[in-house]
Amino acid sequence: MHVAVIDDQEASLAGFSQILRRIADVEPVCFKKAADALHWLGGVDPAFVVVNNTLADISGIDFIRRFRLMQGRERTPVIFTSGKAGDRDLRRAAFEFDIYAYLEKPINPSEFLVYAMHIVDNQRQSRDMETRLKESSARAEASPPKSGGGDGGNAVAVIDAMLDVAALHDPTIIAHHNLAAQIAVVLGREAKLTAEEQKLLGQAARIYDIGKVGIPQALLESRTALDKPDRVTVERHADLGMRLLAGREDPILKAATVIAQSHHEHYDGSGYPRRLRGGQIPVMGRIVAVADTLAALLRDRPDRQAHTLAQAIEIVDKGSGSFFDPTIVNAIRPALNDISRIVHESTEKQAS
Repeated sequence: MHVAVIDDQEASLAGFSQILRRIADVEPVCFKKAADALHWLGGVDPAFVVVNNTLADISGIDFIRRFRLMQGRERTPVIFTSGKAGDRDLRRAAFEFDIYAYLEKPINPSEFLVYAMHIVDNQRQSRDMETRLKESSARAEASPPKSGGGDGGNAVAVIDAMLDVAALHDPTIIAHHNLAAQIAVVLGREAKLTAEEQKLLGQAARIYDIGKVGIPQALLESRTALDKPDRVTVERHADLGMRLLAGREDPILKAATVIAQSHHEHYDGSGYPRRLRGGQIPVMGRIVAVADTLAALLRDRPDRQAHTLAQAIEIVDKGSGSFFDPTIVNAIRPALNDISRIVHESTEKQAS
């Protein structure tokens, strides 16, 4: 794994390199100039980036701003360092770009090493699971098409194969996806999707959270509010899910790719990963955002018991116009009988 280190001081570059080389299979690549680093990063996907506030050509904040605009680097972990002790404005500016950690100089080597190893361990776990998912989906794609191949049979087989692997990481993922997908279909019906679009949504929504296989389960099941670095780690799952599903021509998998990346966008633009707002968010992403939240609220979690359906709907109502598309939220009421039936059947199935 490569780690880009950008700092205007030779001693700092040497110090970071020495620490990073203590981590197996990690190779630091050092730069004094942001321009050189950005050029290199255009062709290399690093495990993470270490950048100081002062560089040989521009500020560290300007570097991060340009780095985040690069394709595929929106969620790359960044450790930001600064020699300005107690500069709250600088700290706030850095965290606005979703940095992983903010460290003041002189750097504590042990603290830096802990952050670095945490990122690397997460990356290794994610890449291992990504490899296994790609292998399982490739085997499914290579199999003879189901049902003559005319109804997305191979796409369904790919989704099934990937979910079988994902269930080893999170045993609840299949039941959660199935519940959310069924809710999404009835919401899609009320939102005037065509019958064909509803069918497509029902299959594509079965795998929208597949990117969570790259997130440590301890973070997904945390009983306490996540700190900024852990929140950034969790939010990577939207882009990871998109990457796992992208590049296929089947309409189901194309739709699944779009949903995976867009289901955490908020109607008011405050979501992730691309800060889309309103109609910029694909309609299936807007539908699954509501369905996913309802399904999640109906589940027991380590930090709380499951909500009732009425409580879950009330919570979603409060997010109408901010988190959720009001049109989709308004579709809950006319679909309530179907949603109640789906939830009841899902609960009975899990209990049996």
